[in-house]
Amino acid sequence: MTTKRKPYVRGMEANWWRKLGFYRFYMLREGTSIPTIWFSVLVLYGLFSLKGGPESWSGFVSFLQNPLVLLINIITLLATLLHTKTWFELAPKALNIIVNNEKMPPEPIIKLLWTITIIATVVILGVALFF
Repeated sequence: MTTKRKPYVRGMEANWWRKLGFYRFYMLREGTSIPTIWFSVLVLYGLFSLKGGPESWSGFVSFLQNPLVLLINIITLLATLLHTKTWFELAPKALNIIVNNEKMPPEPIIKLLWTITIIATVVILGVALFF
């Protein structure tokens, strides 16, 4: 069945997300994917440099020591921490854990996720630094 009426298309401005703080934070969180792409490319560059031999690896290390690259890596770390925080806050909403016929509050789950993250970070740093 076809109709001769035109469908209503609501106008959408390019800056729709700037009107509410919730939307601004949403766009900031979604924007954390850009530093993640940087980090992925950086890791691939490091792997290929490692494969290329000692000279290639020393070039990669000197690239990492560039102040601009260091600044970008710090921004990437902060963006990753923001993304992790918001993800850990969303995860309990997706879980439906029932204990004694009551839904478990989100705080223990968030604390558990952060604890696991910190333990994994310490273990990885320990292995990287001491072995």
